[in-house]
Amino acid sequence: MHSSYSSDSKRSVVLIALLALTAVIINNLPNVEKLQDHYNNGQQHINQQRRRRLNLLPSDPASISTKTNDNAIANADIQTSSSYGNADTTAVAAATSQTSSSSYNFAVLIISYHKTGHDLQEDLVKLLIDEFPPPLGPNITAKGVKSLVRRRMHTPVHLCSRLYLQPGTVAVQHAPDLFCSAEKLAKILLEEGDGRKNNNNNNIQPKDDLGVKIVHLIRNPFTMAVSNYHYHAKKPIPRPEMWITRQNPCQVTYPNGELFADYVLPSLSKRSYEALNINYDSRLILRSEFEAIANDCESLYQTRPGLEHANQFDHLLNLDAPDGLRLATAELTVQGHDNGGDMLRMSNNILKLKQAEKIVQNSWIGGHHKEFQVHTMSLDDFISDPKESALDFLNFIFDHNNEANDVISMEQKESAATKYSQTYLNKKEGSRHITDGKASNKEQLVEYLRHDAVFGPPLKKIEMLVETTLADSRDTTVML
Repeated sequence: MHSSYSSDSKRSVVLIALLALTAVIINNLPNVEKLQDHYNNGQQHINQQRRRRLNLLPSDPASISTKTNDNAIANADIQTSSSYGNADTTAVAAATSQTSSSSYNFAVLIISYHKTGHDLQEDLVKLLIDEFPPPLGPNITAKGVKSLVRRRMHTPVHLCSRLYLQPGTVAVQHAPDLFCSAEKLAKILLEEGDGRKNNNNNNIQPKDDLGVKIVHLIRNPFTMAVSNYHYHAKKPIPRPEMWITRQNPCQVTYPNGELFADYVLPSLSKRSYEALNINYDSRLILRSEFEAIANDCESLYQTRPGLEHANQFDHLLNLDAPDGLRLATAELTVQGHDNGGDMLRMSNNILKLKQAEKIVQNSWIGGHHKEFQVHTMSLDDFISDPKESALDFLNFIFDHNNEANDVISMEQKESAATKYSQTYLNKKEGSRHITDGKASNKEQLVEYLRHDAVFGPPLKKIEMLVETTLADSRDTTVML
């Protein structure tokens, strides 16, 4: 009995001591709000430094205040940190909900492919953010200048990359899969953004959501192919391009075994596209032409003495120029895994975007009429005349009539285009990524490919598609 009582007393003393120690610890904890403020201030500084390294902010923080208020800067920094760090989905969603207010009521999407303007995408976003920041222009999304979703991928159910665009923002997407129906594509781009679901992100209300403006960066297939070959057939390999040492250039399936041809050929094998003002004597590409390119690839890959176990990069270094060009172009055309297939993916997406644009013009989506505008631009035009092309881009982005954007004069746009042109010319001198005009055999290789029995016929038809689409966009620009 005495022993039990003594034990209980000891436990009570220990419990009281623990409670007293806990109280002391709690009283001496730092103020949580002060900790959060300290963290936020430090994180904002880190984010600004990160954006500056990526050329999304000027080097002098004070110069930012001439274009945006402090709150907008802080919000933009939060978004950008989510895109360039290893933030999870929750962090990205939280950053998106804090987008700074913009009076620009369209969602802007810039699409590119391998060798049609990946770096140009980023430059155009920077042009908008630097020269026409919110509230005049669109804000940058939580993804910054990174693609919204994984490139060259789609879900089996939807067949299209799900992009979740938001009004009042500018986003980029490299090499999206757009294999769903044109009707489904229009709904994805006009209805699926978080801002359109919740009606409160970015302070855009449903009645103010004007739709989507898509800048589609494409390229002549022959210059695209030769640029691709020149870019990859030299040392050293740029860090983002190390895939060239790992992938099989002749693989024509997705990782799950599905044939790439089964997705691109339905759109590209029609005989005519009257509703799109596109007509051909034969289909853009036949399955037999697709298979001929794949067979040509296999005849070149790991079949030569000394290259039996070599990777694609070693082949491009050791094959003579015509054979290396054919191998690289096969990968760019029919390769279904990782980094290939963009020649046909670009062609498919040209048609799907034009079809979706037509559908929206003749219907309504989302309970009220929204606009679905596609402006197709060529990297070759940006290379030959960067100022005029930049001005064309700005005229498309700011062509609508609304009180906020009426204050953007032609003089302002011309000044911004001049700055872009000078920046591009300076960048071109020291950039390996800009390959145009740097190889003496460019014209010879274009002619070789044009007259090649395997590649010539389908690429000539794709060239017609590209030039027809670009002509339509140029005509539209003239009417504006």
